Amino acid sequence: MSEFIFDKTRINELKEVNTRIGIKDDLTIEKNNTLIFVYCPPKVGSTTIVSSLRLSISNKVTVIHLHNDIMLKVLFNITNTTVNEIIHFNKFLGKNVYVIDIYRTPIEHKMSFFFENIDTFHFNTSIENLKTYSIDRLIKRFNYLFPHLVTGDYYRETYNIPTQQYDTFDFEKKYLLTQHNGITYVKLRLKDSHFWRDIFKKILKMDIYIVSDYETDNKNIKEIYKNFKSNYKIPKNFIDTIKNSHQFLFYNDINERNEYLKMWEDKSVSDEFTPFHTEEYEFYNKITMDNHHMNEIQDQHYIDCGCSCIACDRKRKILLEKAKRGEKINDKIIHGKSKTEYLMEKIKNNTFTNSFSILKKSNKPRKIIKNNFMVQHHL
Repeated sequence: MSEFIFDKTRINELKEVNTRIGIKDDLTIEKNNTLIFVYCPPKVGSTTIVSSLRLSISNKVTVIHLHNDIMLKVLFNITNTTVNEIIHFNKFLGKNVYVIDIYRTPIEHKMSFFFENIDTFHFNTSIENLKTYSIDRLIKRFNYLFPHLVTGDYYRETYNIPTQQYDTFDFEKKYLLTQHNGITYVKLRLKDSHFWRDIFKKILKMDIYIVSDYETDNKNIKEIYKNFKSNYKIPKNFIDTIKNSHQFLFYNDINERNEYLKMWEDKSVSDEFTPFHTEEYEFYNKITMDNHHMNEIQDQHYIDCGCSCIACDRKRKILLEKAKRGEKINDKIIHGKSKTEYLMEKIKNNTFTNSFSILKKSNKPRKIIKNNFMVQHHL
């Protein structure tokens, strides 16, 4: 039984919520029948999955990407519900609902999360200024924050799946799948991304071409990030906390654990480091938020934002063919740009007839806001 009650009043409220986040309820249209919620912590490869799904099967499924309930408020002004309730409501409406979470190895996850907003949040300065900072200064700040940088396990902590419904991660299949209340929950690992296409074939019965998207190594901060990764030596006491992490033990087999720990022990320092305790971190977070003034809204977050107008569909077919040929995708499906390209092609081919009227967006491309609100006080 679902934990949520959907009476007439709540149904009407949640239908409005669906409309705000781009979920349509006309089940005579194929893509409205199947919803895939990529609902997981940031910096685990979720944007790659979202863009890959949209690029490959946007005519068959609707893909929703959310990190937490705060995003509902910030992006859509939704304050009276949770992501979990939206998921259960759409199953209540008779849709096929999938929910995807991804595990990433802890140290790399923390690094990527730290660098996601190192300029606008942690140091409140430009990337150009950051380039003048010593690497030791960045490492020291990272170490102070280390235990508080997010590594949440949505599959086992947020989805409310009874633990008796799953035992261990399937290291042979390289995914964990549980069906609960008619909803299919899937846990992947970022380290297995080269298997994702085969995994999705098994789970969705559809062919998904995986396209890398929004990697920190490819962003403006990449020079600083690469320098940080090549110079970082982890304090020994941090490795000890990783060894005892429930996630680390659950999502890595014994050989993977030994290999990972050996790799970081070879890049460690014997000195211990004392990070911020909880009260210090909360104070740091408060001061940083008060000083924070830079805009973190990203208009072009995805390779594929999901717009289904005729111009974006045309561009999607072009990029999908590149993906099928194994070519790297360096372009994005952005409505305004796709529209211009479509109209220019019409003019070039002398087929320009009322093209503006048919370029109506069915889904408004979303602005993504980098968030700093995910705190994990334990590993």
